[in-house]
Amino acid sequence: MVWAGATLGSYQQSADALEELACVKLAPKQVQRITSQTGMDRVQERRQLVDEHQRRPLMTRVAVPPQVTPADLVVVMMDGGRYQRRDDFRERKSAVAVEQPAEAVQTPPRSQDQTRRKTHWHEDKLGLVLSMKSDVHEQDPCPEFPEWLAAASVIAELAQLAERDEKSTDIVGGDPDISGESSSPEPSADWQDLAPELLTREVIASSEDSEAFGRQLEHKAWEAGAFGATRQAFVADGLAVNWTIHRKHFSQMTGILDLMHGLSYAWRAAAGLDDQNAYRRYASWIWQGQVQRVIDELRQHQQRIGAPDRAAGAAAPCNRINDAITYYQNHLQQMNYPIYRRDGLPLTSSHVESTMKQINARVKGTEKFWRVENSEAILQLRADTLSDSKPLGAFWRRWQARQSGANCYRTTAT
Repeated sequence: MVWAGATLGSYQQSADALEELACVKLAPKQVQRITSQTGMDRVQERRQLVDEHQRRPLMTRVAVPPQVTPADLVVVMMDGGRYQRRDDFRERKSAVAVEQPAEAVQTPPRSQDQTRRKTHWHEDKLGLVLSMKSDVHEQDPCPEFPEWLAAASVIAELAQLAERDEKSTDIVGGDPDISGESSSPEPSADWQDLAPELLTREVIASSEDSEAFGRQLEHKAWEAGAFGATRQAFVADGLAVNWTIHRKHFSQMTGILDLMHGLSYAWRAAAGLDDQNAYRRYASWIWQGQVQRVIDELRQHQQRIGAPDRAAGAAAPCNRINDAITYYQNHLQQMNYPIYRRDGLPLTSSHVESTMKQINARVKGTEKFWRVENSEAILQLRADTLSDSKPLGAFWRRWQARQSGANCYRTTAT
């Protein structure tokens, strides 16, 4: 029941699946109540373990736990998403009733309605600890920028998403789904060979603040023995909170800015220039780790076009160029891609992006509104079901042992 409630799209779907597949007839409210309570128990366990971990001496926190053999390559990734909460509905409704006349409450202006909808969206965070396998090379195995990547439509799509107005993004709830078939060429065999092989995946998801989430991710990495791996990497997009967590909890890991996001800023800046070869040139420089050359040329264009003007909108060439310069200056130390390829490290955060879609399939939707405690419970359970270590299996054994009057039997191998 809990697996269905945490995995399927709604509690109604979970109840229907239980009746169809297991001949167990339950009301959706029953599934919701038991799933939420189980998730809250798991959240409580997680918080206790994280608190205990933070009280350990620093040298213990960066050591390998007993009976854990770390992989040769461990990669930490993180990302953020959005979902809707309803825990502030009553307060907002009361505030509107006090501040507005009766006729305004009945027919609110569009801007007020948008502001009300905007506050419904809250951030959830996702973290992965990946054990991977890859080869280390004496030199860069792919120094030339791949032709298929120069024409990849995913770069343009990322650039368009990055340029969305912040207000409209909050109203609709974050990144939209991209429909239709991509016109991009298929990745080359050389590119596919560069990607490290995934061995195991551990997942955490939470709506708690970045301080709490950073501690959760550190504890999950410690459990996997990440700090004892020969090669360690932290991969994320350019969001500031990602690199704050990297600095506080994973500074010993090689920081890598997601290549696709880095290329998307080059695409946006080049689109405002009268130079058809600008994007290909910038992308090649980024691929070869020569990001400073991109910054220097964009500064020349900035002087020619003029200073940024936010009143002109995000699509204005002067603002696109300024955004790209700022982005590359902030992440210059995380864009040494030839070294990452030589060391067999991942260049993109594709694993966390795809896992976020699996999380969103459960918690995100224009018709889904959560209370904060229920959302945290379901995020915990969804992460548990996606983790290769299957933490719910051990939880059920602990849960059974705690039940009043339960008989505990010793399990013997036959």
